[in-house]
Formats: sequence, structure tokens, C-alpha cells
Amino acid sequence: MYKNLIQAIQKKVIGNDFKIKISLATILSGGHILIEDLPGTGKTTFAKSLTSAMNLKFKRIQFTSDLLPSDIVGYTYLKNDEFIINKGPIFTNIVLADELNRASPKTQSAFLESMEEKTVTIDKETFELPNPFSVIATQNPSDLSGTSLLPESQLDRFTISFSLEELDKNQRIEMLKSKNENILIKSEFKFENSIEQISKININDNVLEYLDNISEYIKDNYNNTHISPRCLKQTINLAKSLCLINSSEYVTYQEIKDVVPYVLRHRLNIVEKNEFFNFINNEILNKVPLPDDK
Repeated sequence: MYKNLIQAIQKKVIGNDFKIKISLATILSGGHILIEDLPGTGKTTFAKSLTSAMNLKFKRIQFTSDLLPSDIVGYTYLKNDEFIINKGPIFTNIVLADELNRASPKTQSAFLESMEEKTVTIDKETFELPNPFSVIATQNPSDLSGTSLLPESQLDRFTISFSLEELDKNQRIEMLKSKNENILIKSEFKFENSIEQISKININDNVLEYLDNISEYIKDNYNNTHISPRCLKQTINLAKSLCLINSSEYVTYQEIKDVVPYVLRHRLNIVEKNEFFNFINNEILNKVPLPDDK
């Protein structure tokens, strides 16, 4: 089923095969995705293709400098001497926060409760968000005009981040020839079945120890870095979801190695983003011994 799901997405998204897979795993784990890239590189198409293939409800919010928190979560108004609640576009399964860092910090903070608690508070009344709920946010590089940095508290709520890969020559020709803009992605995917299967994925204590060792190695060797318990829990849940997509019944060291660079990319400011994955693999993952190797 997951192979067919990925193939359906690839009809609209050229290249970035592993990023499609890990993004599916993130949504299955209830996590959130941050895509950072230049305008016009296909971020929105990528996000819409994922949600369409998973048969989930989808809404898009275009962030601008004058967007207000009430434009996202909703508001109350008086009608016939009665207060009516008008729920905002955040009440959906997958919300695309397009160009998130173009909004003010106050507006960005409207996502904090929803991304962590899966609830929204409107005028002191709290509402449950639909299940599943995930945020796919896109942001322009911070050196572009009209952008503001995301606070660390919000960055830590995103499970993974990445930039879409530059296509090779053959892929670029394929993209230019493509007439797939209006293709409707159809699949038989059912979210509920996947959640039940993820709960049956096992993870050994040695694998948990390996993940903790990675966290300790980073703290000991790189000052002013913070690996939160939330981050470690997200890594475990993401690795389990990736196992499900790979038709595996238990998490191995390899799944941890596969997901850690994506989990840490927006949390660690150690090297330039375009060098980050090589750095994590060469300077961290390859230097932390497996528990069995002690």
C-alpha cells in the first residue's frame, strides 16, 4: 500500500524520493514538517501532493505581514444577542502554512498550542483539532526581505525540516515536459489502519540507548546546543512510522540514522544548511558507537 502511495505522489513530485517517504512517516507519527527553500521550487506542490494522496482534509494559509492570529484560529462575534464562534482554517487534518516566516512573531505563535496540544483556544474556550492533525510549513531563507526568524520554541515543535533537492538535468527536462499540474492523486490509503499498525512496531532498549548516546555526544561536544525530550520522542515515533512504510516490524539503528539528520536540521546551527547532512553523518553519527560495539 505504501509503495503505491509513494508512486502516486511521484506523479506530481519529481525527485526527492526519500523526502517523500520521510514526510509520509512524519504525518503518520502526528508530527509537523518545515520545508525551507527559495520561492518557486515546488514547496507548495509537494505539500498538496502529500495530503491529497493520503485522502486527508487540507487547507492552506498564506502568511503575510498583516495576518492576525484570529485569521488562523478563528474568532467570536455577536449575532442576535448570542456569541457565535467562527472556527479558522486551522481546523483541518493538514494545514499548509505557506511562507510562515513572513508573518509577525505574534501571528506565528498562534500555532504553538495547536502543534503541541492538538487543541485551539478561542476566547478562553478550548477546542479539539481533527485527528490526524499536522502542519506543513514552508519558509523562505531568512536572508530574504520581508522574513522574520521563527522562535526556538516553535522550531522545536517541527519534527523534521529539509530543502527540496536540486533536480539533475534529466529530472529538469522531465519536469519541463510534464503536464501533471491537474492530475488528481488517488489512493486507497486509510489513516486509521496505519496508526494501529504503528503501535505494534517494536523498539529495542539498545536502539533507545543509541539515540540517547547521540544526544549526549552533541551536548558534550557542541556548546549552546539543546536536544529536548520532545525532540527525542519525535525521533522515536518517526522511526517507527518509517519502519511501517518499509514493511519492518521493529526499529533498528539504521532507521535512527536515517531520520536523525532531518530531525536535527532546524535545531542545530552548527554548519551551513547545505553542508548539514554530511556533517551530521560524518562528525556525529559515524563517531557515536553502537551500544553493541562497546
